Amino acid sequence: MATKKTLPYWIDGGTEVCEICSQPYVLQAERRCAACDCALCEHCVAHAEAGESFCEHCRDEAGKEEG
Repeated sequence: MATKKTLPYWIDGGTEVCEICSQPYVLQAERRCAACDCALCEHCVAHAEAGESFCEHCRDEAGKEEG
């Protein structure tokens, strides 16, 4: 008889909630905004040129200040 295995953490759905889209994600995939430190899922991250991770709001604000 086959035994039931637990799902890998990246498939399991996760226990954390993205502050931008409110979708669950796994803690190991969490990203933090370099400006406001909000917790983001990997789909809501807007990368800057320097390789840092920003939420869309902070990225847009940084763009306004530069230009």
